Formats: sequence, C-alpha cells, structure tokens
Amino acid sequence: MAALFALLAACDQPAAMNREDPGWVDRADPQHRIALVFVHGIFGSTRGTWTGENGESFFRLLKKDARLGPQVDTYAFGFSSNIMSGGSLDIREAANKLQSYLTPAGVLDYQAIVFVGHSMGGLVIMRYLANNLDKHPELAEKVPLIVLFSAPMEGAQVAQLATLVLKNPALSNMRPVDSNDMLKQLSDDWASLAVKPRVSCAYETANVSGMRIVPWGSATRVCIGRPLAIDNADHITLVKPDRPTHPAYMFLSGELIEHVLPLQLGARLELPDFQRDKNVYTFTLASPEENARLMNTGRGRMKYWIAEKSSKALLVSPGATPQQINGQSTELLTVALRVDADQTAYAFTLKSDLPSEQRVRVLVPDLRQLREGHRRNAVKVASELADYLRDAARAGELAALQNDPDRLNAQLAMVARKALGEQIKRLPSAEQWLLTADLLAAANLTRVASAALAQSAGIDAFYQPAAQELHDKLLAQGRADALLRERAEAWIEHGGAGPPQDLAGDPAQPVQARPAIPAWLDTEDYQRATRQLVQEMSAVASLRRDAASLQVATMKMPPDLATMVHKRAVLEQSVLPGDALTPKLFTPSATTGQAHPVKPGLQGLDSTSRGVEVKAREKLQKPEKFEQWEKAKRLENRDSREQ
Repeated sequence: MAALFALLAACDQPAAMNREDPGWVDRADPQHRIALVFVHGIFGSTRGTWTGENGESFFRLLKKDARLGPQVDTYAFGFSSNIMSGGSLDIREAANKLQSYLTPAGVLDYQAIVFVGHSMGGLVIMRYLANNLDKHPELAEKVPLIVLFSAPMEGAQVAQLATLVLKNPALSNMRPVDSNDMLKQLSDDWASLAVKPRVSCAYETANVSGMRIVPWGSATRVCIGRPLAIDNADHITLVKPDRPTHPAYMFLSGELIEHVLPLQLGARLELPDFQRDKNVYTFTLASPEENARLMNTGRGRMKYWIAEKSSKALLVSPGATPQQINGQSTELLTVALRVDADQTAYAFTLKSDLPSEQRVRVLVPDLRQLREGHRRNAVKVASELADYLRDAARAGELAALQNDPDRLNAQLAMVARKALGEQIKRLPSAEQWLLTADLLAAANLTRVASAALAQSAGIDAFYQPAAQELHDKLLAQGRADALLRERAEAWIEHGGAGPPQDLAGDPAQPVQARPAIPAWLDTEDYQRATRQLVQEMSAVASLRRDAASLQVATMKMPPDLATMVHKRAVLEQSVLPGDALTPKLFTPSATTGQAHPVKPGLQGLDSTSRGVEVKAREKLQKPEKFEQWEKAKRLENRDSREQ
C-alpha cells in the first residue's frame, strides 16, 4: 500500500480526468522556427502537468524569455490516463495518437521540433520517434533534441506494485524492464535507429511518501551528456518551474540555447567550387565534363533544378527535373559541353526551393584545351571500337550481329559509351547517350551515333532541343554519305568509265555535302586510331559502307577520291545478295590469330552484274591517284605539326 500511496501522491489532482485536448499554447503568426512539443506522463494532464500552483509554467517562461521567445512556439499534447476508470491509453496507443495530431496541427511544418517529456510521456515520445525516424528521414532532420524529465526507461518498481490495485493499462508498460517486453522492444528499436536526436535528461532528487518514483538509473539510461539533478524536486514538482531561475527551466532553456539555436535549421545552399562575385557565381571549365559540389549545410531538405541555360551546347545535369539534397549532404552537379561548343562563356540559372536563385557563368578560358579533351575522348572511342571488332573471342558474336545492322550498331554504341564511362558516369543515362552520340557524330560514325541517340529517348525536356539538333545533324550526314554512294553506284553502272564527278548531275552538290571531321579531330593520333577502326570495320560486311564514310570524313577527301572509296565499299558489299542478308563465315587470320570474314566471290550477283566481274575485282584495289593523295595528305599533316 505504501507504493500505491506514493504513486497517488505523485499525481496531479488524481481524482480528475485529463479533459484537455492537445493544442497550441502559443503560436506566432508567422510561426517561429522551433516548435516545442510537451508530453505529460501517467495520470497527468495536457497543460496542468507543466504548471505550478502560482500559475507559472514552462509555457509562460518560454514566451517571456528574451532569447527563446522570438524563436519558439509551444504545443501541449495530452492523452487519457485515468487512475480507476477505463479509457486510458498505454504507451503504444498514446504514441499513435501523438502521430495523428502532429501533421494536422502543423507541428511538422516547423524547421525544428523539440520534444519535452515527463515520466511516461518520455516513453511515448521515444516510441513515436522509433516508429518514424527511419521511415521519414525528413523528420529526423527536424528533430535535433528531446528533453526528458524522469522518464522511466528501465521501468519503475512502484508501477509493478500499483498494477495489483489500479486499472490503468499503462502501469504494466512501466514495470521494471527485466519483466517488461514493451520496454525491451522500445530499447531495441531505439538502439537500431540510423539517426537519433540528442537525448538530454533531468531527474528527481526527492521522494514521494518515502519512495523514489523513478530511480536515477532508470531516468538516465539513454541520455547523452551528463544528466542533471533537479534539487529539492520530487517526481511532480520536477516539471513545475515557478521562476525563470528554477533549475528545471534553466536546464531546458540551456539545452535549447546550446543544441538547437546554433543549428542552421532550414536548408542552406553552398557552392564551394564556384567563385562568387556579388550575385553571380563563376565556374571554370577546363575539360569537356566536370563536376561541381552542391552542399546543403542546413538540416532541412532542399530541392534544386536548372531553370535556364544560354546554349544547346551546354549540358548541366540534372537539368530541369527537381532533385533533392538531404540536410548536411553534398550532391554533384555535372557541367558538360558538347563537341560543337565554340564559345568561351556560357550561363545557366540554378534554382531551389530557397528564396534566392543562383546565376552561374561557365567560363572556358582555353577552347583548345577543351577540344583537346574531346579529341582524347574520340581517340579512346575509336580505339575501343577497333579492339572490340578485332577481338577473336567475339568472332561468334559478330558473325551473328553482322546480319542485323541495327543490333550491331547498338552494340557498337554501347562500346563507345563504355569508353566514355569515367568522364560521363555522373550523368543520367539519357544524357550519357546524348554525349556519346554527339562524339560519334563528330567522327562521322553516323549509324552508330544514331543508335546511341535512340537510347536517349526520355531525356530531360531541358535537353530535347540539343537532341533534336543532333538528330538533324545526323540526317544531314546520312544524306551526304548517300550522295557519295549514289555517285559510286552510278559510276559502277557506267562500267567505271569517265571521271566520277561527271556522273552526279549537279557537280557542286556533292562538294557542298562532302563529309569531313572538325578541325580539332584532324590530328595524327586520331587518324592512326581511325585507320585501325576502318580496317576492322571493313572486315565486317554490314559495316563496310560505314567504314568508307568514316575514312572519307577523317581524311577529308575531295569528291572524286571519296567516290572511289565508296565505289570499293559498294563493290565489296554487293558481293552478297540482298545487302548482306546471308550469313558470313569467320576464320582466324593465319598471321594474327584474329577473326576476319571470309570474302566470297561475286557469285551472288545477277547475270548483268557478272559482266563486270573482272573489272570490279580490279577496282577493289587502291587506284594510283588515291595512293598519291594519301601520301600528300600525310606530308601536309607533318608540315603543319612542324610549323
């Protein structure tokens, strides 16, 4: 009975029920940055638990506090906890009720939320947070602190004794932890949280009817830092401060000032890799693709996106689709320039759900250095493609693919993208394909570039104009290659007689459309890589015309020589009926061990074509004029390097 008398003596107005609904005690308009949520304990009341006989309370003291008052709003949560009658909530039920009230009350809209619990109210707070912090990281970012006054984290012996007499189901939740499955589960769940707030604790120092309601060990089990003893306070007077200097108020206000006020509670964007001049940020780009850090140094989440940019040549990922940065986290912004970029300055606007926007200039101090980066990428892509086609282990794969040009070009596009992987890996997949297609188009690998561009379907709407521009470029390249093939086919139909330029109708048309790589690709190392690629492509029947297009563009051939190259490709391709529709055999080369296609004779041609079989075979060899031009081209490149 002593335990029962002690527990009853430790109750506020034990004969009364808690009839106060949860609600705001003080809320500014507009609201302050911090919400304090007070949760009473067993047999307590929504506001009465926190209010002394003289009418003073935590609520009034906070409002009058010159430092905290302008920063905090107070919310009091309550639940039924009766002594003898039914209808009381246990810890789990009270935690669920707390969750159901916070959102409609607008508590979760605050930048920071601090929970203050007394006795069982501390366990209700912990149960609510254990249920929700890992599921809702945005909540974890908003709860930096909970303050507990004599919360029985290991239960209380007095509660076990009281269950023999009283009918409140919450009493069984507060039995000593050794015989309390609910507290064991709460302890495990709390310990397993990925992110936990700071837990600051204070405890009683006086007995009630000769008994300590919540012992020191139970009140301090999960606390961080030193728990504070509230002198001359029993379990009830512990949370009834009667003056600003009361130890309990000094403890709560001190914890807020030390652990909450200094925090950057909302989101805060920092751009450490950008130079700032007033309201304009500058980012210097020395290579085709570079990453810049976006840092959210606040606790709140932030969304960001790119609102506008000055040129289709500029790519800034993630584009116009909003992305999220968690509090105290860093994301990377990728800034890239396409191969046709020819300006030294670009611009874009970085927007977020913060009030301000950031205008960014992208400076390219050395276009030659930028193009050197693109050239290195092109050499790497050409070399990787040649290695793929040369690999003897892929002979069977290529034998199957060469009768399916679409699949073969898609596979080559994949090889090219992989070759660029390190440079573009931070970009979303669609943007990676766009940059891959862009580089392949510059090399005049039109059909492979088209296969890569097809993979960029679904690209951010921000970059659809760039994708459309590249699509139009590939169409123009395709038409230019088609004109040269038409001239070659016309020449073959005329038996190879006469200069090729006399067979195209309008002599100026093919000259205007003549494919050629850009000047920044016209280097010895790229031409060397391309020659290897042309050789390997020519060994695959369905790639011979593409090999001719690549050779013509790389060497910037005049129309007559370009027509000769395409004529050879047409003749080599035409040895198989139906444009290489029959399977090709692969055998290892006697000298290198590499796989090469067996070139069949002209037996697949119709009777009309057989009449020029001998001439066709002769014209598969390089003409003397072509060899002279190649030699002159090499000398020209050497002289330009020496100069």
